[in-house]
Formats: sequence, C-alpha cells, structure tokens
Amino acid sequence: MLNDGAVTGKSLPMLAYRLVRFLISQVLNGRNIFMFIFNFFRNFSPVFLWLMIFKNASIIPNEIRPDIHVRLAKHLDSFMFDMNRLSAWISLILILCISYLLWFNYYKIDNNLIFPTNLLNLKNQLFDLENDIELDSLSGGENNQNIQREREREREHGHGHGVNIDDKINLPKSCISYTVPLLLALSWIILNFDHLLINHQTTPLDLIAWTSYVLFHFFAPLFTAIYLYVFQTPGALKYFSFCLGTQNIAGVLTHLLFPNAPPWFIHLYGEDASADYDMPGYAAGLARVDVALGTHLNSKGFHKSPIVFGALPSLHSAMAVQSFLFISWYTNWYFPKIGMFMFVILQWWATMYLDHHWRLDLIIGLLYAVLSFGLFKKQLLKYEKNFVNGRLKGDFKTGSTLGMRIFKYHSTIQRFFDPYN
Repeated sequence: MLNDGAVTGKSLPMLAYRLVRFLISQVLNGRNIFMFIFNFFRNFSPVFLWLMIFKNASIIPNEIRPDIHVRLAKHLDSFMFDMNRLSAWISLILILCISYLLWFNYYKIDNNLIFPTNLLNLKNQLFDLENDIELDSLSGGENNQNIQREREREREHGHGHGVNIDDKINLPKSCISYTVPLLLALSWIILNFDHLLINHQTTPLDLIAWTSYVLFHFFAPLFTAIYLYVFQTPGALKYFSFCLGTQNIAGVLTHLLFPNAPPWFIHLYGEDASADYDMPGYAAGLARVDVALGTHLNSKGFHKSPIVFGALPSLHSAMAVQSFLFISWYTNWYFPKIGMFMFVILQWWATMYLDHHWRLDLIIGLLYAVLSFGLFKKQLLKYEKNFVNGRLKGDFKTGSTLGMRIFKYHSTIQRFFDPYN
C-alpha cells in the first residue's frame, strides 16, 4: 500500500504485479500450481472424455455399428404425449407417481435434520478479525487474542446449543431440494405446451430458437460453472463437471449403441426410408437462420457432425436441466432460479421448433440429468458439510468462496460473495 495515497508511473507495474500475485494466490488457496493444474484436468476429465468420444465417433467402422431406428422414437413420442391417446394420460400418471416416489424416498428432508445455518453468520466478525491481522502486523498479539476470545464465544453460542453438525444435513442456504421431482412432475405438461407452439414459423422465432439452441446451450453451463466457482462451496464446480460429463458420456454412448433418427429425417424422407451412416447431418430449422443471417455456419457445422442419428436422448435438454438443477440447489437469489427454469422451457421448445428432437428425446435427456445429479448428490452434501465445518472453526481457507477470498479485506463486498450471508 502507498503511504501518501498517490499512484506514480513507477508504482503502477508493481501494483499490477501485486494484484496478479494476490489473485493467483487466492485461486490456488494454498495449493501449488502443479497441483492446481492436476486438479483442473482431473475435475474436468468427464467433460473432456465426453468431447473426445463425440469428436471421434466417426472413426468407428460402419460395418460394426448397430441398425438405425427411424420410426421408433416418433411412435413412442406419440404413445407418451399425444393427448388424444389413453396411453399418454397413463404416461402422465406414471410420471407423477415416479416423481412422488423420488421426492418421498430421496429428496424429502426433515427440517429438524437440517443444520441451522443462521449460526454461521456469527463467523463474519471472526473472519474480519483474521483479515485485520494480515493488514496490521504491528498490532502485537491483540488481534490474536481477540480471535481466541471470538472462537470461545462461538463454541459457547454455536455448539453450546446442542447443535452437532455431524448429526445434521447441510443444505445450501436457499437450496430448493425438491427441484428434481418437481421438474419431472411438470415435464409432461411443459413439453406438450411447448409442442403446441412449434408449428407457427417466423424469422423472429427462428432467431429466438437459434439463440437458445446454440448460444444459450454453450453459455448457460459456462456461466453456471463460473458462478459456482466464484460464489459457492469449493467442490460445487467439480461435481457440476462430473454431472455434466457423466450424463453426456452416457448420452453419446446411447447415440452410438442405440441410434435414432431425428424429426427432420422423417420430415425429409418419410418414416419408411432407410437410414445409413454415410448420410450427412442436416441443420433443419437452423438452415432458415443461416438464410436470415446470411451465413452458412449452422449448415456446415451440422453437415460435419460425427453423430447424425443421435436424437435420443437430447443432450441439449440434459445440459439445460443440469444447469438448472445446480442453480436451484445453490444460489440464494431467486431471479437466477426462475431464469434458468425459463431457459429449460425455452430450450425444450427450441429443439422441437427447429425439428431436431421429439418430446421423448427431451424427457429422456431430463432423466439422464436427474440420474446424474442424484448419483453425486451425496458428494454435494459432503462438501457442504466440510464448508460449514470450516466456517464453524473459523477456518477462512476451508470456509470461504473464491469471491470471499479475493475481497477478504473488504468485509461488505466479501459478504456479497458469502453464500451464507
């Protein structure tokens, strides 16, 4: 820090250097750079593996590939969703029953078992005192004594109320734990509602669908990952990557082992046409976007797709749902929760409007996301318990987010990045 408050030309490089060094130190959080790089590739290995399988799918010899199902997805879609059929209403009842069982047996949580997170607010003062030590090393042992007194007070007011964290479930502060069964229960209704809106085609609607199907498909999981890394429990991003990677690997393997024709194929060639692996991909409704924008990017991209008959499951659906599940699980703000839910609805509409997926593909994509999230839910709870334990012990390294560490000397801003504030 400059004593006179002035910033000279010579001091600017030094300030920049110190800022970069400080940011790197907070990102590393006590780890060396080699361990950080190792953890990065380990944590994102499922995503890298999925991309590798997808990109190299075309090298599989056609002779050993399974037969392509042309009519199956279309007929199953009608069987499950066409409201003039009894089977569709039976499907709705089954979905509602499965949703209830999923909630009752896996997502229903007794409020008495949830750790009272209001106790964690007592730690803000302790964190501030520990930061003061780094800012004022000339204060002798006074701040250390204050911290010890604060820790003793925390033990009295926190653990002294008979609260044993080991016996509790640690959910993020504003977690909506029933999102999975609720979304599954609503899926049949939402998909049929979206399906009613796909037949009226206009250029503005084409552009809206393209924005969701192409741009939001990329940016929604990216922004979710950034949000989790900066604002949420250490480990949340890791398991977001694991969930995405697991569902997408399972999805691509399904595409390879159980290939199904997308709607555009039947609409172009008819459901009695035969399909083979030498057929190029087709942008379908995105070709209209190319015309509107005066480009060929979508057409060229889908023409070169290594997996043409990968309609079921829809990974566009799975990725949108997974992003929504993590946002609804973690964020304290309701605007992102509502916004991501609306994105799921929009994405389901866009995939059908652009003629790339059936309703069946979308609900199967939802199920892949739900199964992947459920597979790692216990790990999310485990990392949340570690985070809460760090807070209760006054361990800033374990009990802080990246945003809290970066603004560790500005308590007001720091609390903005505190998920338990």
